[in-house]
Amino acid sequence: MTSTWFTRVGIVFGKEVRDHSRDRRSLLLALIYPMLGPLLVAGGLFLASKTLQGDFRQQHIEIPVIGLENAPALAAYLQDKNVRFRTAPATPAEREDAVRQGRLPVVMIVPLSAKGQERFSVELITNLGRVDNLRVTSRLRALINAYNEKIADELAKKAGLAEGYGAPIKITQTNVAQDANIAVFFYNMMPPLVIFMIFLGGVHLAIDTTVGERERGSLEPLLLAPMERGGLLLAKALAALAFTAVTTVVNLAAFRVFMGMAVASSDRLAAPPGWEVFAQVFLIAIPLMAFAVALQMALAVITKSMKEAQIYLGLLPLIPALPGMVMVFSPLNPTDLTAGIPVLGQMLLINQLVAGQALDPLHVVIATLSTVISAGLIFALAAKWFRREKMFVLG
Repeated sequence: MTSTWFTRVGIVFGKEVRDHSRDRRSLLLALIYPMLGPLLVAGGLFLASKTLQGDFRQQHIEIPVIGLENAPALAAYLQDKNVRFRTAPATPAEREDAVRQGRLPVVMIVPLSAKGQERFSVELITNLGRVDNLRVTSRLRALINAYNEKIADELAKKAGLAEGYGAPIKITQTNVAQDANIAVFFYNMMPPLVIFMIFLGGVHLAIDTTVGERERGSLEPLLLAPMERGGLLLAKALAALAFTAVTTVVNLAAFRVFMGMAVASSDRLAAPPGWEVFAQVFLIAIPLMAFAVALQMALAVITKSMKEAQIYLGLLPLIPALPGMVMVFSPLNPTDLTAGIPVLGQMLLINQLVAGQALDPLHVVIATLSTVISAGLIFALAAKWFRREKMFVLG
């Protein structure tokens, strides 16, 4: 009896997979859409690689300046460090407008009071909302700070003081992150986009095999088959799960390939996570796929029309993806409590894998169990609704 039940589930599963493999919309969702996110991220990474191409410290930068003649020693020092100068706009309003609109990366103003002085202030007008401005400004500030320390040491030596007296606190920095953090930022964008595709991959099939078949009148003949309705819904859910898995594989592979191609254009960017990391991400995401499909089937079963189901399920991927985008800027480490929250637990684990951190096996077990149990409860509720006769007269 059990083997017969599994056989019937397998027959319906095979039918749904074959039907939707021939459907262009299903194939588009499974094979083409998953590449859009990776292409977008890889495109941004490629542009970043062009920005960082070569050793930026050895490249000359051109700085618009006002009052450079007031500090000839500073001018000579900066010129020795590959800084070139040009005349800045005459009025304050023109200077600020040029920087605001991106025509100039930064403007340096040396006041008249600096003439003949060893201590004076330098004003920088910049727009740090632009990445290229940030790079130029950061380098200019670093050079001015280095010149400041050089003058401080010279003054201390003249006064018979110890070297470094003018700057008693020195800062040393050890960077334990991967090189070229701008690349790591793009890598951190992967988890929310992967999760978005997981919740989108089986949507079309979930809608089409439930409320879609009900509207077309093709669901009733299936209900006449000697098969329990819960088993029928399970077969449809497994087909949606198969398409979700294919979508996830395509999405992860596209991320690895496209980002690898983008990084190959520059020696200044850290390499993306290896294939073994993406394999681990897929394994961690399996319970999440089951949860997504269970939720999709539940929503598709209770909706009255395909249009209503498309609205609800079209918005569904945004719910888990938006918190993931927040965590790009504010990472959160998993705890026993957060790992036990369905979906969030997998999201945190995927973030750790992409960041190159080791996973706590206990967190993996907790996240997997909580998400699988939640998926089972949601699917049981969907199956209960699917058994109700009035579900087939809605619409």
